[in-house]
Amino acid sequence: MNQISIAAAGFSIIASILLFFQNRTETKTAKTLARTLLCVLIIIQFIQAMYVGGYLLLDSTVSFFYLLSLGLVGPVFYLYSQHVIQTDRGWTIWESWHFLPVIALSLSGVLFPDYFTMVYSLMFFLGGVYMTRLAWSLYLLRERRTLFKMEFLFTAGFLAWSIAVVLMGILSSQVMEILLSAQTIMLSLLIAAAIHIQLNYPHLLSSLEEIASRQYQTSTLLNVDCEAMKKQLDELMTVNEIYQDADLSLSSCAEMLSLKPHQLSELINTQLGMSFSSYLRQQRIKASEVLLKTEPEVSVLAVGLSVGFSSQSAFYSAFKDIHAIAPGQYRRQILTK
Repeated sequence: MNQISIAAAGFSIIASILLFFQNRTETKTAKTLARTLLCVLIIIQFIQAMYVGGYLLLDSTVSFFYLLSLGLVGPVFYLYSQHVIQTDRGWTIWESWHFLPVIALSLSGVLFPDYFTMVYSLMFFLGGVYMTRLAWSLYLLRERRTLFKMEFLFTAGFLAWSIAVVLMGILSSQVMEILLSAQTIMLSLLIAAAIHIQLNYPHLLSSLEEIASRQYQTSTLLNVDCEAMKKQLDELMTVNEIYQDADLSLSSCAEMLSLKPHQLSELINTQLGMSFSSYLRQQRIKASEVLLKTEPEVSVLAVGLSVGFSSQSAFYSAFKDIHAIAPGQYRRQILTK
């Protein structure tokens, strides 16, 4: 099991580094929190792999940084999610209080080494609290609860693991090696799942941002010329072809129109009868239909990437959602007519 956990840690560290340097479309605060979370995960996996491999001892300094990194996962991920959900929200000094319990617990684990396993368990309990709060935030987005079934499953899995760690930490102080090996493997699986979601569901983050922004009580378009905005949006898509940008998001598109994200979301929802992510996918598919017909020598993958899809799987999934057939099959049917 130790060798498996070391290999898993190596994979997750490399994957996290690649994700760190990836171009992100969130707000500045959300980007900072996302990269902070990735740094924390790298530190956790490195320490765990070195310890499991017998290259590192959990002395006072290492224990402090390990507990601190472990404890930061919950609050940093929660704050990142909140800044994704609330795109107009800026960072406030009061949000820093989320880190105080983590620092206090980390110091306690160093000052009272006999209670290290207990403190380790409490870090998971704290993470479970934050995951519960995040699950509740998603649940409040009543309009599209079914979209986040996957997030609820991850939350349930994390909570189950947290409860198991807390119970083991309370009932036994001789389980650290087993816990660290298992924790390394689980964290690697989580990072692999995150990469899978990003490759196959690239619109998920923008959907979450959009759904949250549409929780308005009254219209946000009272002082907006909707017809002019619709025309300008159409020009951006058909003339400027901004859909070709794989990183295009609700926020970045709204900025081009001098609108707030929730205003653009409401405009597309009320005027066009669809969500921004659906509208963007529709524009990309329309462009791909033309290329599949007029440029038969270009590969299907190249067509998908040229219209803004980030991967072949994302292109195939979106195309089949609209046409119920794969783009290659669509091309063959068009060319044989």
